[in-house]
Amino acid sequence: MTPPRVLWVTTAARGGIAGYVAALRATPLFTRWRVETVVTHDDGPARRRLALFASGTAHLVRRCLTARPRIVHLHSAAYGSFARKGLLLWVARLVFRVPTVLHLHAGEFADFYARCPRPLRPLVRATLTRADRVVTLSPSLARAVTAIAPGARVTSVPNGVAVGPAPHRPDRPPRILFLGLLIERKNPLGLLRAWARIGRPPEARLLLAGDGPQRAAVEALVAELGLSQSVELLGWVDAERGTRLLEETDVLVLPSFFEGQPLALMEGMARGVAIVTTGVGGIPDMIEDGASGLLVPPGDDAALAAALGSVLEDPGLRRRLGDAAYERARQEFNIEHTWRRLDALYGELTARSGDSAPRSRFARARRWFS
Repeated sequence: MTPPRVLWVTTAARGGIAGYVAALRATPLFTRWRVETVVTHDDGPARRRLALFASGTAHLVRRCLTARPRIVHLHSAAYGSFARKGLLLWVARLVFRVPTVLHLHAGEFADFYARCPRPLRPLVRATLTRADRVVTLSPSLARAVTAIAPGARVTSVPNGVAVGPAPHRPDRPPRILFLGLLIERKNPLGLLRAWARIGRPPEARLLLAGDGPQRAAVEALVAELGLSQSVELLGWVDAERGTRLLEETDVLVLPSFFEGQPLALMEGMARGVAIVTTGVGGIPDMIEDGASGLLVPPGDDAALAAALGSVLEDPGLRRRLGDAAYERARQEFNIEHTWRRLDALYGELTARSGDSAPRSRFARARRWFS
């Protein structure tokens, strides 16, 4: 087995981190740095997740002993994800002395820190400071991390997607798409309440592509509000079908309470879709309100209904927003920019750490695992 130069510690759970890993896997970054992924989490039940974390940790330790990676790059959200990745960061950095990158995908990181019990906050700060580099998805999230841990070395590297020609959309009744997990944080119930308030064209359709713990509540609210003729629940869709839906939709809506830098929004921008979303997390760094999308306050059903109503009633507004979103994606969020920034970061960290061999106290252990 070829020794990896970089170990990526990540999740197989459906969502933004897995999508990010899949997108970067198709770029030269993975071959140039011989990136090897170590999965420590997925969507399974608690017992399976515990077993996966244990096996992933063992794999990380084994590879650090036998292959001596140049960097361990840990992809983390908040809460339990941060606790798991933080533990592995300390193992990689203190035990094996491998440079570490802690990549924070959580838009609610400041809220997570505020909710932490006070005795645990110094550990959160120490973990952020111990990382050789903390990567955030946007400048606003970088500022939030710096406010928590002023000693942390923070770099902002936006997500990225492949940007091709913007598809042509024929004149027809508008389609509005929600693409994501049906979870409280993404507020699908608020979206349905807003949809019920809109005086919309009779043929307009709201498509919800996703699954999750709020699926039953979404189905019940559709029935309660009498929306079955205008709302379609598609269930979970794979990446290929998600791409087709974005190319066929007119408006992408994401009314979340917390976000980092949603790949779904970037995918929509890269296809010239008009965006209606909330001004939370890293979203305002992606979308200029009124120019490349419409931003509403989180949890404000009336404001969401007004924004959706305006784009439904005005095809010209939809086109202007979609065109501006596409141009912003082309300039700022192209996957080419993302992998090159990570490539430069890896070059900087490895130049600083040099090519030192593993410490002698691990030599005997390495023989056992070789």
